[in-house]
Amino acid sequence: MWCDRMVYAGVEAGPGKRRFSYLDLLASIGSAKHIGGKGATETLINEAGIRPGSLVLDVGCGMGKTSCMLAKERGCHVIGLDIMPRMVRESRERARRLGVDDKAAFLRCDARSLPFKPETFDAVIVESVTIFVEEVEKALAEYRRVVKNGGAVCDNEVCVTRDAMGKMVDRLDDLKSIFTAFCSMTSKGILTFEDWKELYEKLFGNVRASHHLLDMSVEMETRREDGLKSIAAGIKSMWLYMTNPEARKIIDEGRKMMSFQGEFGYGLFVSHKRG
Repeated sequence: MWCDRMVYAGVEAGPGKRRFSYLDLLASIGSAKHIGGKGATETLINEAGIRPGSLVLDVGCGMGKTSCMLAKERGCHVIGLDIMPRMVRESRERARRLGVDDKAAFLRCDARSLPFKPETFDAVIVESVTIFVEEVEKALAEYRRVVKNGGAVCDNEVCVTRDAMGKMVDRLDDLKSIFTAFCSMTSKGILTFEDWKELYEKLFGNVRASHHLLDMSVEMETRREDGLKSIAAGIKSMWLYMTNPEARKIIDEGRKMMSFQGEFGYGLFVSHKRG
C-alpha cells in the first residue's frame, strides 16, 4: 500500500539509493520543525474550522506533536502520515504516552499518493511539508481530493515574498543553497509566498493567505517547551556534525538562515473545498 520511492530535498531515491537529507537529519536527532511554533498551528486550526469530532489528516506529521494535540486538546480523530519510518514510530509512541492512541493513528506514505478515498477528511493540515515535495501541484491535488466538500486544507510553508526576493538579488545564491539543502526548489525554482497563494487559488478557487517573518524568539520558546527532548536533539545534532559530512553541510547551511532575519518567513494558507 505504501510507496517505496520518495522525492524530497531535491533528491529522487529508491531503496538502497537514498542520500542523507534534512529529513534524515530531523529523524536522526528526534526532532521536527514547524516554523511559527504553536501559534501558527493554532491559527491554521481555527481558520480551518476544525472542531471536536473532526476527522483530520496530518500530512508530514513528524513527531506527532500536532496530531496528538488535536486528539487530546481538540477532541479530533487524526491520521498522521510521514515518509520517514522513525517519525511514524515516534508519533505512535507519543500518542500511546499521552493516552490518545485510540484517536490518533500513524502511517508511512507519500504526500503525492494518499491511500484514501475521495472526500474522507473534514480537514487536512500540513506544516512545513509540501516544500519538501518536488511535485508540489500533485501533492496539493491529493490534499484536495481527500478532503470533504466544505472541508479545509490548511498549510504552513517556509517562503519569502516576491518583494523580498527582488531586494536580495546579490544574495540569491545563499538563498538557493539554503532551499537546496533543506527542501526541494521544485521545477518552478524557489516558491515565493505569492507562488503558493496562486497555487491554492488555482486549485480551490479561494485561499486565505498571510505572510509572517521569522521570529527567533518564537522558535526559542518552542525549544524551551520541548525541554529535555530539545537538549537531547542538540547533543545528537552536534554528534552528527562531527561524524557525518552530509549532516555537517546541512547544519552549516541552516546557519545562513540567520542572516535572512527580517526577510525570511512563512506563509499560512487556508482553502475550503467547494463543489
